[in-house]
Amino acid sequence: MERILELLHLEGGVLPRWKHRTLTRQLDHCVRRGRLHAILPGVYTAPEPSWEARVRAAAAFRCDGVITGAAAAKTLWWPECPITSVSVALPHGTVERRYPGFEWERRPIPPELIVHRGDLRFACPALSVLDLIPAYAGEVIDEALRRRSTTLAELWQALEACRHRPGNAQRRALLHDSRDEPWSEAERLAHRLLRAAQLSGWRTNYRIRVDDIEHFADLAFPHQRVIIEIDGWEHHGSRSAFVADRWRYARLAAAKWSVMPFAAEALTDDPEGFVALVRTALSA
Repeated sequence: MERILELLHLEGGVLPRWKHRTLTRQLDHCVRRGRLHAILPGVYTAPEPSWEARVRAAAAFRCDGVITGAAAAKTLWWPECPITSVSVALPHGTVERRYPGFEWERRPIPPELIVHRGDLRFACPALSVLDLIPAYAGEVIDEALRRRSTTLAELWQALEACRHRPGNAQRRALLHDSRDEPWSEAERLAHRLLRAAQLSGWRTNYRIRVDDIEHFADLAFPHQRVIIEIDGWEHHGSRSAFVADRWRYARLAAAKWSVMPFAAEALTDDPEGFVALVRTALSA
């Protein structure tokens, strides 16, 4: 039994039965004793496998599958992504019946949208973002753009490569709404308000260098030297973050930039007031 557990550790938490035909009796014995769990037919893991082991189990069970959605995002670019099941796209053949913790669908993935990690195949970051839009809407686009895990151009290319997929109307609308590359839902709303008010000349995530220190402004009107910063409560989760922002605003002000800080809630509570204040700052 100890040999089996050691082998389990060496192989990343997964033991496929087809790969260890000489150990079938020992595998069955470990399952009966509760030391192994048959997570999928012919695929064994520890009784409480990690999500990484679940991913490996899915790949061992269907080697032609591509890991998509939350599991792909969590592996490739979003470590904090919530995950409740491992979703797998199968190019052909019978779609597997439901097993707890797994979701299967028949969906060919274009080769250019597949990322290889050893013997595992994942949907690329752009495609995993599109996979998660039904659950997270624009939030997952903002997260990926903020992390620079993909680009808007790559998201459009992935959408075009899977143009007949159900739900693409929502995906297309949200990508169009992301044309100014917001990094948060609050920034996305600010962009909508400024466009609706026909205010132009603004840039997003604008790079400004002051005394060899690089800053990124959420929104900037370079011609008028006006900066708009939009922060949620969680942005200042520590004293050091608060102090760092005061230094940043002071440096920008010394460089003759006018900084307008807004709480994210202000844009939903008083959108007209937000637009009016921006107009006043620009005219001044």
